[in-house]
Amino acid sequence: MCKHFKYIIVNVLFILCIYVSLHAQERINVSLDKNKVFIGDIVKFTIKVQLPQNAQISAAQNFDFADFDIISSDINRVSDAENVYELKFNIAAYKTGTLTLNRLAVFYINSDGTDNLFFTPEARIEVISIVGNETVQDIKDIKALKKLKVKPIYIFLTIIALVLLIICAIFVAKAVAGLIRKPKRLEIDSKTRALDALSNLYKNRNGVSARIFYYKMSEILRTYASERYNFNAMRMTTSEFFGKVKTFIPEEINVEFENYLKTFNLARYANFTPSKIEIENNCNFTKKLLELL
Repeated sequence: MCKHFKYIIVNVLFILCIYVSLHAQERINVSLDKNKVFIGDIVKFTIKVQLPQNAQISAAQNFDFADFDIISSDINRVSDAENVYELKFNIAAYKTGTLTLNRLAVFYINSDGTDNLFFTPEARIEVISIVGNETVQDIKDIKALKKLKVKPIYIFLTIIALVLLIICAIFVAKAVAGLIRKPKRLEIDSKTRALDALSNLYKNRNGVSARIFYYKMSEILRTYASERYNFNAMRMTTSEFFGKVKTFIPEEINVEFENYLKTFNLARYANFTPSKIEIENNCNFTKKLLELL
């Protein structure tokens, strides 16, 4: 009888240990609101986790998704009884391909004050470009425009555009023929070209959106910096470009230069509405940088 009693006790304790162990583990679910997007589109990535009782997510931690920019994030406790937390991220990618959301390490604090962590499962998102079928890598400075549907009005406008293009080509051909007969003019240096391009862009600013205006202004600056110092600025992220260029300009304007570059990051989004004064100031600062470089 005693042996049977000991056997029962041992089995009960074993089952209890298994039950406690199972209930001490995190239960994790991840979800994406869409799996195929255009470059720059915002994707909602949600992590729902059930933690051990009285454990808390640590708020003081930095998250990073490598190929994705985190536009915004939020952590909420959705259930006290089951101790369920929900982590919501709005993310966007700026290069094409089937990109992987790598396993994310999330730290939390147990009820006894000890630290712990869990890892999220991997997820994949297909990012495509509206430019065409070719893969375009590292588009960092502008969000892709929405893909237009093929409608009769677009076909009609395309035909008109082609006719106008042919007419323009005839005039250009005549102008080139006239220039060939004239003495060859002195080649304009790259800085003058950049300043002229910036001046023309500012004169015609009312004809383009704020996003396109800031993208072209960034392109002028990056193209000149590439030619002047022999590096490919168009393939660099904003932080890489800042780290490269700040060594060629006076140190006292580095803070202003960094804030100036952050404005170009904001220009990727449709709700970016700078004032006329902000546009003028940024254009003047671009001119200042061209003259200093």
